[in-house]
Amino acid sequence: MIIRLETLDDARLDVFARLTDVQLRSRLEPERAILIAESDKVAARALEAGLQPVSLLVGEKWLQPLSGLLDQVEAAAPGTPVFVLPPEELQRLTGFELTRGLLATFRRPAPLTVAQAVEGARLVAVLENITNHTNVGAIFRSAAALGADAVLVSPACYDPFYRRAVRVSMGTVFQIPWARIPADGEGEDVQRPEGKRTERETMGEDGADGGRSRGGDCGTLFGTGGAGESGEDESSGRGGMGAKGFQSAEYESARKGSGGKAASGGDRVILAADGAPSVHRGATVRAGAAAGVQQLQRLGFTVVAMALEEDSLQLSAPLLQRAPRVALVFGTEGVGLEPATIAACDATVCIPMFHGVDSLNVAASSAVGFYALKGRPGEALPCF
Repeated sequence: MIIRLETLDDARLDVFARLTDVQLRSRLEPERAILIAESDKVAARALEAGLQPVSLLVGEKWLQPLSGLLDQVEAAAPGTPVFVLPPEELQRLTGFELTRGLLATFRRPAPLTVAQAVEGARLVAVLENITNHTNVGAIFRSAAALGADAVLVSPACYDPFYRRAVRVSMGTVFQIPWARIPADGEGEDVQRPEGKRTERETMGEDGADGGRSRGGDCGTLFGTGGAGESGEDESSGRGGMGAKGFQSAEYESARKGSGGKAASGGDRVILAADGAPSVHRGATVRAGAAAGVQQLQRLGFTVVAMALEEDSLQLSAPLLQRAPRVALVFGTEGVGLEPATIAACDATVCIPMFHGVDSLNVAASSAVGFYALKGRPGEALPCF
């Protein structure tokens, strides 16, 4: 249903121009939560995934080129309002020209449980505390293109349905099942069953080299590029393994007390399921993926941490190529994976690197991992 408006100030356009992503998530009324798809290609993927359209904002000159998509929207949800604005008003909406003339809102789908998301999956990505929307979206795009079957995100990971993440993913966040790991296990030590030996210990006793690098040093694979919206790496170094805190501006803002003072060094900032940051007093709170690692293991997955350890394997290691179900755990460059998460995993893996380079952005490293492992257990794909 075409509705022509005269001004961007019309209250019916608040969802496109004035509401934040947190407001769109409607924490108090989840059934009303929506997300925004930017461009016709992203909106088309949302429709293909079965999402319910709520409204569209279209430039006048795009009505005819996008007529096919508009017909699909009408078929999916008859009477969906299609708002049309004059060009001079659309120019007030920053970035609108980059969206191929269309913004669309959809009902946010009901969240999946971990078990639902990974049902039937053979290759899964686990994102621990990735706090850059660009990287979250890029990982989903790589996952879809290179054959990963599902994605799990830690309690502190940014929301894959955030507007920027959706845009960077080109709508693949609607194609790949994903779930947020419950925060139930925060603050608890990871305990292996008595007598259980890690896969890395078993590989070492076999006399194999474990796929360690020949001709190149193993580099770290974690990196958020978390320097804000630019997507540039927050650090060119290796990144520590212990999580001391988070480096994004949103987290720093959350750490501020009412008096303007930063929270104490023992405090931790985590994101709730809706992505809102909050400060937790004391150092026992963990927002990592250890609980998800253990759940995946119970579901039959071999879970490996992408981290630089002395006993790290290569992605071509027989352990990974033979495993029927594999999950790759990715962390941040600035702080690395939580020690509890690494301890819970069956092994650690790394990518051989050259010319003194010791790390890759997490989106790049995820693409390498997905490509290297998708071919098992048949003819293994070459890592490089």
